[in-house]
Amino acid sequence: MELYNHLHICAAQGTKNGKPLFYIPKSIVLDKNKKIDIKFPTLCKRITACSSREAHQMILIPSVKDISLIRKYIKDDPVMLQEFIQHDGVIVKVYVADGEISATTRPSFKNLDHNADIVYFDSQRIPKSFEDIEATEDIDRIFLRSDPGGIHGHKEALLDKGKLQAIANSLYNQLGLTFFGFDVLLQSDTNAYFVVDVNYFPSYKDVDNFHSMLVRILKKRLSL
Repeated sequence: MELYNHLHICAAQGTKNGKPLFYIPKSIVLDKNKKIDIKFPTLCKRITACSSREAHQMILIPSVKDISLIRKYIKDDPVMLQEFIQHDGVIVKVYVADGEISATTRPSFKNLDHNADIVYFDSQRIPKSFEDIEATEDIDRIFLRSDPGGIHGHKEALLDKGKLQAIANSLYNQLGLTFFGFDVLLQSDTNAYFVVDVNYFPSYKDVDNFHSMLVRILKKRLSL
């Protein structure tokens, strides 16, 4: 939740053309003794270290009536619920190295309604590119794979690299990190930018020439 607080600070401070630079989905800690004050669908995440296996096991919950179905999964572990932002099946992965950004798009969950099925998944095993998605019933049901409307290209065309850089600068100044990544969703209909996750030193395998960038940054920091 500390990271969530950092995001709140950045979201409150950053503006562009008089509007918030980005938004963050509402999140709450699930407490059986308190009313669930959040919109559905929601994403259920464990409140645990990001390096643990359990941290990557998540649940998409379409409706409040499905809450009882997650008890077997979460047991007594503390979890948080994050409002699911409808985003047309495209997520933007942004990698930051000493303030310099690289951005790429990946397939994500299709828009959900309250009548959808509950979905259990491991965030490390979801498809990493549109070209590599294998056709299975489960994948076709929940992920954007076939794209007859050209939504993937449309979302990429809407990306404002200057805005992504401004978000990265805000997070860089707030977190004080040299290497980090963050995930952005462009909300359906409004195209508002939602930052839904921040990762400390993510995999940079999608960033061209990262090795040379890393060496250059280290030399700079060591004044070599």
